Amino acid sequence: MEFIPLQDVALSAAPSYATVTPSYPWPDISPCPDSSLLSQLQTTLDVQQQLNMFSMAAGKIMPLASVKLQTALGEHQAMGSQPASYQHKSLLMLEQQCLAQLQYHSDYPFSPMLQRELLLLETEWLFALRNALVVARLQQMALKDPLTSLGNRRFFDDSFDKAVQLAKRRQHACVLILLDLDNFKQVNDHYGHAIGDEVLIAVADAMRDTLRATDSLFRFGGDEFAVVLSAEDSDSADLIARRLLKAINQHHLCQRYGVTASLGLGHLQPEQFAHQLFMATDQALYAAKQSGKNNVRQNS
Repeated sequence: MEFIPLQDVALSAAPSYATVTPSYPWPDISPCPDSSLLSQLQTTLDVQQQLNMFSMAAGKIMPLASVKLQTALGEHQAMGSQPASYQHKSLLMLEQQCLAQLQYHSDYPFSPMLQRELLLLETEWLFALRNALVVARLQQMALKDPLTSLGNRRFFDDSFDKAVQLAKRRQHACVLILLDLDNFKQVNDHYGHAIGDEVLIAVADAMRDTLRATDSLFRFGGDEFAVVLSAEDSDSADLIARRLLKAINQHHLCQRYGVTASLGLGHLQPEQFAHQLFMATDQALYAAKQSGKNNVRQNS
């Protein structure tokens, strides 16, 4: 397994819960190595599965309505979680690094004794959680473009296939946008690859700022990008594509170096499979390039 420093999976800023959880003079706490929870946690490196196991064990200490986990790699909540009257927050610390923050909800107050019992349970999770976060980070790195932090081609292929399969099964719409930058080669040739990288990052930022968080954004490599729109956005796909085009064209770095974008827009047809939708959208992108660049074309 590739080495990843602990700080790479820890929260960058650990909040203080002094106003939420008072400090009690508890003695040093040592986890029990023979506990059934510890044995269960060692059977999986999936963060969500570990949280579900921990939640079930914590539920034996007191009735809990929800358990939520916030990590540097994302948020998770245990199955069946729902709001309740009382809450308790706790930090999971390992080697002076904050791995995560836990938030419990219950219809019953969290007494000092119950908080201590939960803390005992939390200490049993620390090493298993650290290992799960390392694996999650490695998986994340394998699917991200290192320059722009958008999904890479491998992630796109998997996500796009799943989106098409889901759309066909549920008879929902599926929309693909392929984007290619205009005049980008001249930027690399005249100003160097460092400036070219700045432009690519600017385009990725414009995409993130323009599109909703539920949309899937990808960089294939070079100056090629893709967007898989959620089903609810299908009716306004053309508007979204033109808004994206405008955001890229108006970015100050793109304006400075004369970079625009051409977009191909594809709607999944009932008889199409994923590779056919991709080819049709790629043809629409080619048509946009051939018609003078800096515009949007749809597949017919």
